[in-house]
Amino acid sequence: MTGDDAIYLLGPDRTLERVPLAAYDSETVLQKLIEDYPALLASEQIDPDDPPRWLLIKREAGIPDAEGSSDRWSADHLLLDQNGRPTIVETKRSSDTRIRREVIGQMLDYAANATLYWPTDRIRALAAETCGGTQQLDDCVRKLIGVTNAQDSVLEIQAYWRKVDHNLRNGELRLLFVADEIPRELRRVIEFLNEHMPRIEVLGVEVRQFAGERMRALVPRVIGQTERARQDKVPSSARKITRAEFLETCPNWSRPFFTSLFDEARNHGFNVVFGTKGFSVRAEQANGKLVSLLWGFPPGSYGRTAPALDIDVNYLAPFQSADEISALQKIAPFMRGGQVLTLLLDSDNLPAANEALRFLWQLGRRIQTA
Repeated sequence: MTGDDAIYLLGPDRTLERVPLAAYDSETVLQKLIEDYPALLASEQIDPDDPPRWLLIKREAGIPDAEGSSDRWSADHLLLDQNGRPTIVETKRSSDTRIRREVIGQMLDYAANATLYWPTDRIRALAAETCGGTQQLDDCVRKLIGVTNAQDSVLEIQAYWRKVDHNLRNGELRLLFVADEIPRELRRVIEFLNEHMPRIEVLGVEVRQFAGERMRALVPRVIGQTERARQDKVPSSARKITRAEFLETCPNWSRPFFTSLFDEARNHGFNVVFGTKGFSVRAEQANGKLVSLLWGFPPGSYGRTAPALDIDVNYLAPFQSADEISALQKIAPFMRGGQVLTLLLDSDNLPAANEALRFLWQLGRRIQTA
């Protein structure tokens, strides 16, 4: 850091103020700035075509090194962007000698263990705590992904958290090294990792501070981004599929099942809504509020090898008892992961799947009169 560096601010009265480069008093100051103003991470420089929008999940996010163990490390910040990509931020001052070597191994430890031992349920719980509650978190996610109608956002919110889970399990992360100045040695390592790690985006962000008598300016700059690396890591399209496209991606034996499902849902007065990968079936209450009964996904979605039906117990809990949920699991071989029941379809369990649908249609009619 050169002490003679400065920026010049021209005031409305044509006076010129020299604002010199200044060091941060402590690493904590820089961490707090990122917590309060994630925009300092320079989204437009990271991806000019689709600048990341940030949702702070947790400052000092603990990371374990084994299943069920206590946290071994603590990442300075964990954020998510609108595409569900987890972003781990580590901040250091340039005066900290660890920024040259130790921080690289530290960040790779975070990434390697987060993909294994950070369940999405935990991230969601941390986010709810940061946002002030589950409802407030849903509001934050709606804002993040650009959905304004709360009643129509159930599918989008659930799909968003599935994206987060998919990205975690597939190691599709973003690692950001943030400092007042990125040393040359670290810069070269960042560029190398970013070009040779196809699923993980590795970048440095310099946030230089200029402090004068009356003004304080913060100037972020992204380090390590190349056009080739950026193009290799562009997120998939968010275009919604059609019914025909969904059926086309499913195996032949499952198409009559899904065709019947769509027709029966509409005959019962339920809404079938298609998303970027699959669909949801929603029942509308008398007050106009929509409740999602189930989601359907084709093979290949979120790492699944077969078509699947998902049921989120959180949304159905006000309308059914725990015994009814248990009964549903006895009707068909649903697997439970957190609050989500998943049925992987095959040609043998389609009769059981149809029986489960009849159960859900009855529940949907109950919701319509609630």
